[in-house]
Amino acid sequence: MFGARCKPALLLFCYYTVSLAADTEEGHYVAAVYEQRPILSLNPKALTDRQSALRLMNQNLDIYEEQVVTTAREDVQIIVFPEDGIHGFNFTRNDAEILQRLSCMAIKGKMFLVANLGNKQPCEQSDHRCPPDGRYHFNTNVVFDEKGMLVASYRKQNLYYEYGFDPPLEVDHATFDTPFAGRFGIVTYFDILFFEPMVSLLTEYNVKHVAYPTAWMNQLPLLTAIEIQQAVAIAFKVNVLAANIHLPSLGITVQCSAHSKCSINTTE
Repeated sequence: MFGARCKPALLLFCYYTVSLAADTEEGHYVAAVYEQRPILSLNPKALTDRQSALRLMNQNLDIYEEQVVTTAREDVQIIVFPEDGIHGFNFTRNDAEILQRLSCMAIKGKMFLVANLGNKQPCEQSDHRCPPDGRYHFNTNVVFDEKGMLVASYRKQNLYYEYGFDPPLEVDHATFDTPFAGRFGIVTYFDILFFEPMVSLLTEYNVKHVAYPTAWMNQLPLLTAIEIQQAVAIAFKVNVLAANIHLPSLGITVQCSAHSKCSINTTE
């Protein structure tokens, strides 16, 4: 069953209640996915100072915090924000620290929080894969629990024309456990189409739910977000909590998907 009563033209937020399998003690949980219209850099190729970059990202984080406060009133237990929602996707290689603010949001909302950001890792020039600037940049998902603790991170494996990022040297199989729904897995956008990490994550790690930040560009007829995400949810009998950004001019629009045996109530 697909909960797509969210209206793309008007809606940037939807949440739905997902009933779990009968053999779980909890019975159900409340999840939120947020479709973000990111504030983008007007001149992404121009060099900028750290404070300017942080100022732009904090504008997007202000929106995130509003949504955390709003959904907390509805007893949401986990919220998933989209890929590229904080920094956009029209940027050059840079870095900034935003983890502390995300942690505080999770505490404020008393919920698990999943967000996507850029992460860097220094490397030696003796490493033949090391980029010229001496560091890897990874497209990274982070997960905080309701106490603000960083409980998981995932580096996107299968990049899609992301020149500011590098693929990790080893495939991540990232999971985190929740008191309300058991084990979640994490992947990002294009990863859902590949055996690694998607299929192995679902078949080898006892994952029943997937937190899925994405910036999916719909391409007819065979690469629309809903058909791919719903197919994975049904085939593997998992709940897929997909959060997309909102840029209709690029075919990037709303999506909410879950395993077809789950009952879904979508609220605008």
